[in-house]
Amino acid sequence: MANKAIIYGDILGEDNRREFEKRHQARAECLTWHNDATLFKAADDLSLILVDLDDPRFSRAEFLFSLATGARGAKLVGRATDPDLETLRKVSKYGIAEVLDSSQCLERLHEFLGELEDEVTETSGTPSRFGVDALLGDSPQINDIKATIQLLSEVDFPSALVLGETGTGKSLIAKILHNSGLRAESNLVEVNCSSISDELFESELFGHVRGAFTDAKADKMGLFEYAEKGTLFLDEVGNLSQSAQAKLLKILEDKKLRKVGDVSERDIDVRVVAATNLSLETAIEDKKFRDDLFFRLNLLTIEIPPLRERPEDIPAIVAHYLAYYTTLYGKPELKIGEKTLGHLTEYHWPGNVRELCNVIERAVLLARGTTIKPADVKQALKNGRVSAADRRQIVIDVPVQGLALDEIEQDIVKQVLNMCNWNKTEAARFLNVSRPRLRRILQTSGLEQNRRKD
Repeated sequence: MANKAIIYGDILGEDNRREFEKRHQARAECLTWHNDATLFKAADDLSLILVDLDDPRFSRAEFLFSLATGARGAKLVGRATDPDLETLRKVSKYGIAEVLDSSQCLERLHEFLGELEDEVTETSGTPSRFGVDALLGDSPQINDIKATIQLLSEVDFPSALVLGETGTGKSLIAKILHNSGLRAESNLVEVNCSSISDELFESELFGHVRGAFTDAKADKMGLFEYAEKGTLFLDEVGNLSQSAQAKLLKILEDKKLRKVGDVSERDIDVRVVAATNLSLETAIEDKKFRDDLFFRLNLLTIEIPPLRERPEDIPAIVAHYLAYYTTLYGKPELKIGEKTLGHLTEYHWPGNVRELCNVIERAVLLARGTTIKPADVKQALKNGRVSAADRRQIVIDVPVQGLALDEIEQDIVKQVLNMCNWNKTEAARFLNVSRPRLRRILQTSGLEQNRRKD
């Protein structure tokens, strides 16, 4: 039975934690508090993990990756002093679907232990967050991919190549391959090859020893080493330089790891899944990608078709993300009309599933009433921004004697709120500020009180 929680960081404060532990003394064994950044190890009896995202020790990519890949039965929740949509977006790729403030974390823990005390029956284990069922749709193409993944789940294959246009879900396929296979108990490490310069490539992937170069003040574990016995996902592998390709090919062929500045090497056991939206055959012809590296990665290939070639999958994708975002933004009564769904199915989706996901999120935020209408989707397809044709221009009148900056801020906020029909979430997104900051502006300026009086 999954009935335990882990808390990373001081999310409650000393006084609140003391009172909390006193109140739930009988259930103390269900909670584990951690103040060190030891990488998470999988546990079958976990229901909840709370992470202090304000603490740099627990907001590191490596640590969050360890949670995302190891906590397959637990709900991941983050805590931040000023939680907003931007924070949620940054951590959602690690499986963290909620970001709360301290008081909300305290309430969540009370609820968690209260549910355990009321629990009378055991529940079955929760399926993997990135199992085959996470691949949405029932088209022949998607069913073929699911069947391939099912076959590969029984084989410890060394490498695979995932191909597809931007936004088709290559990262998701990598996660499913890892979590449904024989290496699921070890780490999955994701690397965006476009974000690593040639100068840092060896140090980031292979690690370095102290003194290897000027700034190497301590030994560093490389991403290959961190993915030991697990999977290293190389996204956008087609963008690697020739030099980086040669170094990658060597470790894949020799299965030997040598850190930068070290004289010795050791065996390394890592599965490599690579992905790209480029045509590697064309890149080979243009002498931009090594053919020997291509053949090494191309042992198994999964090609994801663009969304426009499988429109029958769109309703299932829409249903999934509609349920997710209506829950996230507190609009559980919101539905989507048949006519609107027809418009979504007919659209060509150049940005594929990623674009569809973003449009559903925006439509949920922009919808008025209980049904998402075609007009909401039309607005969402404009990237959620109010165009000059659909609104009045924001105007700032500056008198001769000048104007204080806080008055300008208040005037702009008021105009945007009026444009958004006082939908504060939409206004905060338009202004690129957090909801708490917008709330503080309203409280300081008295705009909301004046509106009520009016």
